[in-house]
Amino acid sequence: MKDFISKHGVRIYAVLAALVPALVILWPTIPWEALVAATAGLLGAGVAAATHEDTKTIRALYDESPFRAEVRSAIGE
Repeated sequence: MKDFISKHGVRIYAVLAALVPALVILWPTIPWEALVAATAGLLGAGVAAATHEDTKTIRALYDESPFRAEVRSAIGE
């Protein structure tokens, strides 16, 4: 489950963010305080998801390319 959330965290966040306006349509009497709390929670989750994606990108930039050995052998290094 942790791997699934790690791989698809931003997609899960997008689904949850899309559901907040649907709550207003489904339950028009929902208190605005609950919507503000849900929105604040989603903003926090969005920051966490973005930070996680940035970490994965930075790690990938420091990894050696799998094609580098192939290129080195092709040019005779």
